[in-house]
Amino acid sequence: MNIINKQEQNFWRALSNFWGIVTAIFFIISFWGIMDLSSALKSLTVIYIAVLSIYTGVKEINRWKSKNFISKYNGEIYIMIWTLLMIMFIFLNAYNPTRFHLTGEFTATYLSILGIFAISKKSKALRVR
Repeated sequence: MNIINKQEQNFWRALSNFWGIVTAIFFIISFWGIMDLSSALKSLTVIYIAVLSIYTGVKEINRWKSKNFISKYNGEIYIMIWTLLMIMFIFLNAYNPTRFHLTGEFTATYLSILGIFAISKKSKALRVR
């Protein structure tokens, strides 16, 4: 992979990580009732999923264009973090639904992340063949 593609991919990875962390923090703050950030979450989730999609698209294009493409980052860890957050939110919401509210934005974000990851894994598997 040439240096321009690697720099572009690193840029989108960093931006995706930034928006992912900010979005997760806003979800946690809102879920625990520290502050109502629901209006900000609507925009954050759209931004985050768009940036994650762009990063994944750039990564997959680089994978298909380069014979020497190697990704040393494991998306599985990222998926596990979001899954643990989802499980925690579901259990706490079931335990005390008046205090803990699981938003549709969180569910949609989680499912979008899973879908993007699944498509990326399938693309990687097809490229290996």
